Amino acid sequence: MQYIEDIKLVDSNRMEWRYGQREATIIKNGLVKNYNFITLSNSNTNEFQISEYTDFFFHKKRLNNSIHTNKNNYGTTIVLFLNYIFFDREVTLNSIEDITVKIGEEFLNKFSYGDLRKGPTSRSMEVKTDEVIEKAEYALTSFYNWLFYQPNYKLNHIKKSDFNYETKIYKNKNRIDMREGFRQVKYLKSLFTVEYPHKEIKKKIESPDELMVYTLIEVAKQYDPMLAFGIALQSFAGLRCGEVCQMSRSRIVNRRPLGESISFCIDLTREHMLRNDGARTGEIKVSRVQLVYEAFLPYINRLYTEHMKLLRQKGLDGDEYGALFFGKNRKALKADRYADRYNKLITRLIERLGYMADNGNIQASVDFEMLLESKMNTHALRYFFTDYVARREDAHTLAMYRGDSSLTTALTYLSKSRGRVEYIKEIQNSFIESYEQITKTSFIRG
Repeated sequence: MQYIEDIKLVDSNRMEWRYGQREATIIKNGLVKNYNFITLSNSNTNEFQISEYTDFFFHKKRLNNSIHTNKNNYGTTIVLFLNYIFFDREVTLNSIEDITVKIGEEFLNKFSYGDLRKGPTSRSMEVKTDEVIEKAEYALTSFYNWLFYQPNYKLNHIKKSDFNYETKIYKNKNRIDMREGFRQVKYLKSLFTVEYPHKEIKKKIESPDELMVYTLIEVAKQYDPMLAFGIALQSFAGLRCGEVCQMSRSRIVNRRPLGESISFCIDLTREHMLRNDGARTGEIKVSRVQLVYEAFLPYINRLYTEHMKLLRQKGLDGDEYGALFFGKNRKALKADRYADRYNKLITRLIERLGYMADNGNIQASVDFEMLLESKMNTHALRYFFTDYVARREDAHTLAMYRGDSSLTTALTYLSKSRGRVEYIKEIQNSFIESYEQITKTSFIRG
């Protein structure tokens, strides 16, 4: 029997119909269980039918949910979404198979600000709280995910690769030790970019300290070794995420005349195509030849050697494009996937720093608390590189290492670098001390 969507059964007089929810109580073996159903009701005749989308509630992940959770956390959002795309939207859809991520974002942003068009029996809507928006965002992502895997539907604009998971760490304020101090929960990552009218934007860490960066590389070597060298390139050469994903063997010139690296150069003068499917892996913001800062040469040389060994072990060293970073599909890694994998490593970093803190590492304790409250994105590693060099070099040298097209940006970072201020004070004091010794007189500032 050929499957027919319920919206197509009422299409001839669509304006008379609306989606809604109803509850049903079932008694089995003396046990009472309440269920909710998505319905499609006719406002003129009061007839209704159970919608096909009710099956969403009977997925294994939701079977044990309370009726309150299924109805309010999922059902309310799904019903509003179905009414929006089939009845209320300016251009309505003819099939659920035509949904897109953009349509989901369009709906959620209207929902957030209370701008959904009101149906004949709808109550007036208002700006939603952040908690309500977050639940709606997760509910709609779950609905898209469920539709994608149902045999009756073939979503035309949604791919399997669109769905990703993230692990969140929740802190126990009354923690005794780290094993009781936090818990990890795996979530389906939102498909959508949604505006939160009241949401406070999580502060970004502008310059992670050395313990954070060095520990992150060690975490990467354990949990995602493909990224360890990429994180090093960001931290020790100031590469952006997209530039890391543009890396290939032909770009690197590593000079080792006596077995030790004295110069590690990266040619970023133009973009390369690194995949046979034509997909762009990343972008180069400023055309340049990038230098690894000399202080890091022994470490980055070791990581580079380890990375090339990893590629040989995985049979990826013979890639026709010479790419250096790969996804699970054995194609050159794209910047968005690099960022997703990086974010998973940050979760591991928080965990590692927590254990270090419980073993008496004071700096790890400070970093652990900071990462719980603030966001450390991929660009933070470029900030680390900038701050490290700014403490030790002048503006012209910093601009060279950063690959800036002018001194303006470098001077901005120099003025913000606390380490640079301390360094300047140190060399000024050194001058004063030398002056006083030579002239046998006291130096008066001012």
